[in-house]
Amino acid sequence: MVGDLREFVEKAKELGECRTIEGAHWDVEIGRIAELSLSVPESPLLIFDKVEGYPQGFRVATNPFTSSRRVALGLGLPLDLKGLDLIRAWKEKLSAVKPIPPVYVKTGPIKENVQLGKDIDVLKFPTPKWHEHDGGRYIGTGCMVIQKDPDSGWVNVGAYRSQIVNKNTVALHVVPGHHGAIIAKKYWDRGLSCPTAIVCGQGPLLWVSAMSSVPIGIGELDWTGGLRNRAVEVVRGETVDLPIPADAEIVLEGEMPPPEVESADEGPFGEWEGYYAGHRSPHPVVKLSAIMHRNDPIQFGVPMLIGTHDDNGFQTVDYSAQLWAGFDKQIAGVMGVSFVPQARRKPMVVVSLKQMYPGHVKQAALIAASIYGGATHIGKFIIVVDDDIDPTNMTEVLWALGTRCDPASQMDFLSNRTSQASDPRINPDKRKIRDFTCSSVLIDACKPWAWRDQFPKSTKTSPEVMAQVRKKWGDILFS
Repeated sequence: MVGDLREFVEKAKELGECRTIEGAHWDVEIGRIAELSLSVPESPLLIFDKVEGYPQGFRVATNPFTSSRRVALGLGLPLDLKGLDLIRAWKEKLSAVKPIPPVYVKTGPIKENVQLGKDIDVLKFPTPKWHEHDGGRYIGTGCMVIQKDPDSGWVNVGAYRSQIVNKNTVALHVVPGHHGAIIAKKYWDRGLSCPTAIVCGQGPLLWVSAMSSVPIGIGELDWTGGLRNRAVEVVRGETVDLPIPADAEIVLEGEMPPPEVESADEGPFGEWEGYYAGHRSPHPVVKLSAIMHRNDPIQFGVPMLIGTHDDNGFQTVDYSAQLWAGFDKQIAGVMGVSFVPQARRKPMVVVSLKQMYPGHVKQAALIAASIYGGATHIGKFIIVVDDDIDPTNMTEVLWALGTRCDPASQMDFLSNRTSQASDPRINPDKRKIRDFTCSSVLIDACKPWAWRDQFPKSTKTSPEVMAQVRKKWGDILFS
C-alpha cells in the first residue's frame, strides 16, 4: 500500500502510467494540457516540472486517478479490479476500518524547509491558473484543510479549495454546513481567529479521507490510520497547534479571522460540475504565519477538468462504496451502487436492486436520496435498476431506462433539496437571495413488481455463461 504522494508517483511510473512534462506555463497552459490528456481512456498521471519562471524540482502533479489501476493503487486494492468489483472491494475495506489515532514524531520531511515572518511567500510555488476564466491561481485543489474543534478537540480534515490572494494570504472556499465551516464559526462567534493548516500535497488515502463522508466526530487522520492499518505520523505545526502529516509536500499554516475582520474576493473557479457557476465574492482568508515544504516539493492538483474520460475515478469509487455501505444498514437486496462519472458523480446515482417485495424500489430510491453520504447534496437523478443491470455500465443502465421505465407511473419528484452556489441550474432570482435548493427525480427503471414474471425475457446472456465464453475465446478476441 502506498504511503505518501512520492511513493504513489513512483509506483505510477513503474506501471508505465506517469508522464513528465517540462516547460509548460502556469497560466492556463498546465490546465489545458491536463484537459487534453482526458481525450483518451486510462490516461497517465502528469508531472509538470521546470514550469516557466520556476526552478527545476518545484513540481505540479495532476490527473492522478484517470486510470482504474491508479485508483486501485491509491486505495490499496488489487490493481486488476475495475467497475463494480472495485467499488465492492472498497466497500468491504471501509466496513473493516478501525480508526487508529495519529502519532506525533519529532520531525519529518515536511520540516526540510520552513519560512516564517517576512520570508513567507506562497508565490514561490508554480501554482496554476487552471481554467481560462478562473479568478486567480488555486494552490488548493487536491488539498486538505486541518482544523480543531475548540470545544471537543476533534481534528477535522476537509477538502476545500484555496486561491492565492497575495504572498502571505489565501482565500478559502468552504461550503456552509461542511465541518470546516462549522468549526470556523465556533471561533468566530467568540471573536477569535480559527487556526488552520492547508496541506497541498499528501498521500492518496489521506486525500480520500479528507473529501469522503467520514462521520462527524471521527478524525480523518484516525480514519486514514485505520485504512492503512498503521498510524499516520504527524508533527506539530510551527505556529499552530495542529497535527501535520510528517510526509506532506507543502503546508500553509495560519489563522482565519472572522470574515467581518478580514476577507478577500475569491472566484470564479471552474467548478467540479463543469461550469463557472459561482461568482467573485468575499470569502474568509487564511493569514499565513508559516510555510513548510519538502525539498523539490510536489503540489497536488485536482482541479476537476471536463474531458471525454473522467478526471477522478477516486471519488466515484469512494462515494459509491460509502452509499452502498449505508444501504447495508438499511435494507436487503442492494446488489451494487454507482455514482455516474459522466454526470460529474454527485448529481446522478444508480442503484442495482434485487426486488424482494412491493415498494422495495421506492424505498431504495428514498434511502439513496436521504442517507448521509448519499445523494443528499445536488443529487438530482436517483435511478434504481434490476439486479441484472451493472450500475457502472451506462449502456446497460440506459437500456433499462429506455425499456423498463414508464415515465408517467415510475417517476417521482422531490423539491427543496440541498444544493450549493456552484450548481449551474440555480436560476438567477434564487441565486440573488441565496436560495441554493434544487429538485430530485426518483426513477424506477425496474420491471414492474406486479407483473415482473410476465415481463418479456431478456436476450442478454447470463454473466455465468458469458464468463465461460470469455475463458474459451477471450485470448483470441482481446489479445
